[in-house]
Amino acid sequence: MTKVTVEAMAALERQNYVAMQPMVAATPGVELILRDDMIITSSQIFPTPDVNHACLLRATRETAQDLIAEIMEHFTSRELPPTVFLSPACTPEDLPRQLEQAGFIRQKEQEAWMVLERPEDLVQSAVPARVEVHSIDKSEAPTFAQVFLKAFGMPEEYAEALAEVLTPSIGLPGMFHYVATFDGQPLGVCTLLCHEDLAIVGSAGIISRLRGLKVLSGLTAKVYADAYAWGCRRALLQTTAGAPFERFLRIAGFKTYFTRTCYTQV
Repeated sequence: MTKVTVEAMAALERQNYVAMQPMVAATPGVELILRDDMIITSSQIFPTPDVNHACLLRATRETAQDLIAEIMEHFTSRELPPTVFLSPACTPEDLPRQLEQAGFIRQKEQEAWMVLERPEDLVQSAVPARVEVHSIDKSEAPTFAQVFLKAFGMPEEYAEALAEVLTPSIGLPGMFHYVATFDGQPLGVCTLLCHEDLAIVGSAGIISRLRGLKVLSGLTAKVYADAYAWGCRRALLQTTAGAPFERFLRIAGFKTYFTRTCYTQV
């Protein structure tokens, strides 16, 4: 893992959520709370941990319990399971113990935050033949939702809700949602959020192993080219720590800056 200061970790984590503000403001039913002592994002429309969690807790030993109680109240009042992601930038050091004492359970999988640092790596090769990648308009939100859910093995009944959440952010400045097709068949999706010099890449999913590498290469080429043209000189991507995709990203030039651990109260 790349040596990164705690201050740099905190700055990167915060920038990720600051960049989300225009999208959240345009999306009904989504909340984003940005404070010096914590960040919370939540939505009852799409109740998954990546949308509903608290993070970047910066408490003291004296205030940690009150902050944890406030987080629990936020989610339980919305009938959502309280979820916290802890990074090395969180304080105090015994937050894991305090969360477990409050009934939170540590999840096995960790989330790796990976950064592509070199600007020249954002300029990739051409999109492979037979692959077409384009930034969608609002009429294509259902297609994006269907491919996303299938790629991640999620229930198809979420498609309408996901499309509803997605639609208001389509067309916002610096916000792009991509669909990749192979011979005209939609097989991959990805989002790009440009904020200052940082390209935040997310929701990347492929539903065909047979054509997966070509589709992924096409998405990568298009997303990086658009990000560089927008003025981004770094890229941020989050994935499951220790998974094959993390190793693939390292080969592609990404560096793991830090990992976050998920705690959920059932």
